[in-house]
Amino acid sequence: MRALRLLCGALPPRRGVRLVAAMMVAGMLSGCSLWERVTGLFGSESNVNPPSELPEISETLRLRVLWRQTVGKGVDGDYTKLSPFVLGKTVYAAGAKGKVAALDAGSGARRWEVDLKVLVNAGVNGGEDVVAVGTSEGEVIALDPETGRERWRRTLTSEVMALSPEVAETLVARTNDGWVWAMDAVSGEARWSTRRAPPALSLRGQSRPEIAADRVVVGFDDGKLAAFSLVEGVKLWQATVAIPEGRSEVERLVDVDGQIRVRDGVVYAAAYHGRVVALNLVDGRPFWAREIGSHNGLDVDGSWVYVADDQDRIWGLDRDTGASLWRQDALKYRRLTAPAVLGEYVVVGDFEGWLHWMDVTDGHFVARVQIDDEGLLSPPRVVDNRIYVQGKGGVVAAVEPVETGGSAQ
Repeated sequence: MRALRLLCGALPPRRGVRLVAAMMVAGMLSGCSLWERVTGLFGSESNVNPPSELPEISETLRLRVLWRQTVGKGVDGDYTKLSPFVLGKTVYAAGAKGKVAALDAGSGARRWEVDLKVLVNAGVNGGEDVVAVGTSEGEVIALDPETGRERWRRTLTSEVMALSPEVAETLVARTNDGWVWAMDAVSGEARWSTRRAPPALSLRGQSRPEIAADRVVVGFDDGKLAAFSLVEGVKLWQATVAIPEGRSEVERLVDVDGQIRVRDGVVYAAAYHGRVVALNLVDGRPFWAREIGSHNGLDVDGSWVYVADDQDRIWGLDRDTGASLWRQDALKYRRLTAPAVLGEYVVVGDFEGWLHWMDVTDGHFVARVQIDDEGLLSPPRVVDNRIYVQGKGGVVAAVEPVETGGSAQ
């Protein structure tokens, strides 16, 4: 099963029972740091689904890797999703051991670098006022975007797992104990907070709060999705993405941990062992739901929704109805990131560090490029017709399509 791979590693659990439960079933899984230590106790690898071999493709799109840089030493065996943040002509990235760098978006040249000497779990994110990271000690650390000088630190209740972009001088953080915190981006003072207690067992990671209009959309570990007012934190609605089912706690995992998207007044989200849903941003009313589970989440464009499911199949769904338009099965069990849409292409990363580029109309492959051979966890970020991505080994890269159609040169 894939679930425990996401629970393993050097991870402080929310409760001791989580680590015990993880070790009890880790023998059924591959790809986590506990694997070698527990296979002798819990059996062989014979019941693990092996990742698909790289499919042969006919490349019709030429890609250009504009630059590669290394920030820090990577995340080792931890399941830590660090991703670059792009603001104007600068890319900000953090290493798991505390290095934060500002890189020129065009060349990758370093503009500044600081060493915070902390374990970073979340970020980078922010805006015009600050760029921020979240730490395993429960701190949000905000830096000056121009110089890297520390602006403020705020200690929250547990390790910080996700940070929103800055909107209306507000940053929203998710902590490992179920709290949502809205902070003043300039001063770090808390504006409001709310909590939804997590279940006894949940997956490693939390979805980034999605801010749209005057509200914050947050996914929770019990399969719920909720919207709060950005200014006051009042809960505006709550919806069920998935209901826990199954005979074991692992089968009942329904975390809404993946990438959430809001477009044209519609919220799109997915739950592990659950569903993909489209909800009204105003009141949470459902427009449609599909029985497709996903831990990593989805992306959307003007017409379609793109989802990487629990078996690492990529789906193209109709935005208005949820109907299946295509499914790409050639990357099964390659531990994919959430998809990212760039124009005519949908892009996913995998556990060997490849970026796979597919045509949005039918999912066929048009190109691929390897970024970091230690693997990719975080979804690519799309800015100005470029993909920015960060690998587990600390490699940060910028990639752009050279041609929009026809044969590669």
